[in-house]
Amino acid sequence: MRSLSQIADRASGTTRAVDYRNLGAEELGSVYESLLELAPQHDPATGQFTLAVLAGNERKTTGSYYTPSSLIDCLMDTALDPLLDEAEKADDPQAALLALTVCDPACGSGHFLVAAARRIARRLAAVRTQDAEPPEERVREALREVAGRCIYGVDVNELAAELAKVSLWLEAVEPGKPLPFLDGHIKVGNSLLGSTPALLAKGIPDDAFKPLTGDDKPTTSALRKRSKGEREQAAQGELFDPTAIHVDTGTLTRWAEKVAAEDDTTIAALHRRVAAWRALEESPELAHARLVADAWCAAFVWPKAPDAPPAVTHRVLMRLDENPEAVREATRREVSRLAAGFQFFHWHLEFPEVFRTPDEQAAAEHPELGWSGGFSCVIGNPPWERVKLQEQEFFATRHPGIAGAPNAAARKRLIDALGAGDGRPEERALLAEFHQARRKAEGESHLVRLSGRYPLCGQGDINTYAIFAETARNLLGSRGHMGMVLPTGIGTDHTTREFFGDLVRRKALVAFLDFENEAHVLSQAVDHRVRFCLLTAGGRRVQVGRASFSFSVRHVEDLAARRFALPPEEILLVNPNTGTCPVFRSRRDAELTLGVHRRLPVLVRDGDPVIHGSATGIAAVGIFSDVLFQISEPSANLLFVASSNS
Repeated sequence: MRSLSQIADRASGTTRAVDYRNLGAEELGSVYESLLELAPQHDPATGQFTLAVLAGNERKTTGSYYTPSSLIDCLMDTALDPLLDEAEKADDPQAALLALTVCDPACGSGHFLVAAARRIARRLAAVRTQDAEPPEERVREALREVAGRCIYGVDVNELAAELAKVSLWLEAVEPGKPLPFLDGHIKVGNSLLGSTPALLAKGIPDDAFKPLTGDDKPTTSALRKRSKGEREQAAQGELFDPTAIHVDTGTLTRWAEKVAAEDDTTIAALHRRVAAWRALEESPELAHARLVADAWCAAFVWPKAPDAPPAVTHRVLMRLDENPEAVREATRREVSRLAAGFQFFHWHLEFPEVFRTPDEQAAAEHPELGWSGGFSCVIGNPPWERVKLQEQEFFATRHPGIAGAPNAAARKRLIDALGAGDGRPEERALLAEFHQARRKAEGESHLVRLSGRYPLCGQGDINTYAIFAETARNLLGSRGHMGMVLPTGIGTDHTTREFFGDLVRRKALVAFLDFENEAHVLSQAVDHRVRFCLLTAGGRRVQVGRASFSFSVRHVEDLAARRFALPPEEILLVNPNTGTCPVFRSRRDAELTLGVHRRLPVLVRDGDPVIHGSATGIAAVGIFSDVLFQISEPSANLLFVASSNS
């Protein structure tokens, strides 16, 4: 109790009380981050208990780094403020502001959500009071309403989701009223692993049946052939309707909208709203829809062995949709087990009031996903982790000797030795845990790569930040904005070229603000050599003539002087094949480079049989100080660049 209530002041050598009265969302997030980097350890010989900081702890593996408010505010300027400006111009600005929906798909302790709620509430209070600087009590009054109606969040960590609620409650306290109801908007699950109505309609793909660690290859091959044959028969109309699943969440949508409209300004009203929400969560309609969607995902990670429960194939999925009782109980139990272990999260079922599934897929606003609607704004700083088990991180808190092996080969020998001979039971248990963790990581990668949900980023050495970016874009309404803190590689790397190139070609890119972490503007815990960006992009109906750029910025306050604009045509002029982001220090550098590309042809253009592979020479170009000139030398097949600044 003393440690919780007092803190040592090293400068003065005294102790002072912890100021819980003024604890806010920012401090709560910092506390959460600090807890995640600690691993409890106990020494039986001395009886001492310690909290040690080790690589591979939960903070590292969940990518939970606290984002400074200065970066969040900068991101809100480009991602949320334009939506607020547009809402204020509506015929009913109050209704338009309260109709906005903001989601963080990896919300952590809720720092981004609190910042968004504050901005919306301040605008709402300003509209209601007709005062550009409304009184704080009116802002707090608006905050309670905004937190309960506009804010959504998801996190794979249950503690993080609970802290996100606490962060919002700390901001939304209004004397005389109960805390806003948040359980329907802040949920636990893996935002990246789930189905969509369009994927369900196609049935289970053949690629779902590939062996993972521990799978029997003949069994896997047999399941693949069986499912493929069932789908082909279905296409011929021999068994059932060729469309696998007809997803219609109309009933769930109307139910969820009714829950959202319930009053919660008194204790009695809040209890009625909670009861209505629980009735929706426990409804047979939602349970059935979740079972089918979970089964589709489970097919990718199913244990494929002769003694495993009967697997989900195309025919089994159809039977689950028609009548779950017609499918063996062992299969249904395994679907539930895998769904809990992988934390499948189906956005159209968790938030049916946001994602509406029409009767006909062709009528969907987003036909590639099978739904209409979406969030007004998707924001956050998602984890930056490889979708692959990192052995050093896994063993860091479990077996430091293996984690500290000098190289991969030595580490493999130590891991194999855990199961050798008559090893100790705890070693065999650790080896089994390792194999289970490796299989889970392989399953996640398998689902990401082959499910069809990530056509742009589900390739190469996948990092979670890339598929979070594609997820955020998919969750947007047609006129919405996404804003995320991501590694600069989202715009420059080969594996993400299709994603960024698509943003450029569709004129959806709003801002790409690149930072260096030399001054640790992102976090002291992130390496100073890391480069990251604030990426803002729009939905399918957003058209941006000139996107905002900056590069190599070290301090947020320097951003204004380093920003410049580029239209998508100029990006494609420099990188016509990939559409990736060219890196310029300033608009002047951009003009020099663009001058070169305007004067010279594209030597190799992907997909062009005339130009591709030709021996067309290009003129050598010299850039000296402010002069750009072309050297006429047809036989030269090089680009010579020099400047007085080189």
